[in-house]
Amino acid sequence: MEKILKDLGISDSTINQMVEICPNIVELDESELLRKIEILKNNKCDDIQIRNIISSNAEYLDRSVSDIDNLINTMEELGFDNLNLLFDGNPYILNLDDFEVKNYIDEREQNGEELEDIVDDMSSNPYIFEEI
Repeated sequence: MEKILKDLGISDSTINQMVEICPNIVELDESELLRKIEILKNNKCDDIQIRNIISSNAEYLDRSVSDIDNLINTMEELGFDNLNLLFDGNPYILNLDDFEVKNYIDEREQNGEELEDIVDDMSSNPYIFEEI
């Protein structure tokens, strides 16, 4: 695992901090780590964005691939685009479950907001996701 993270440009001290925050990542299988990196690449994240996302949010590496895929699929279905910019702007979005995002949007729609306006609002200010 460490070699892959170092190849991304993540320093030893940052890796140590990541392990302190999320000790489970030391048990992470290399193929699973590569799969999670591939998910980010498939969503147009470049190497710098991937490094920023992973080094800022070690918990992302502890999530199941299916949970991550469900979140991304739901966000795409709701109309979010440029997920790479959203994830780079707030890597903790990747810690959310798909139903949490959907419930938040449903609640705002019940208050009379249009889906497109909600998605635009959340896309232009990724820190809104912290309200979820």
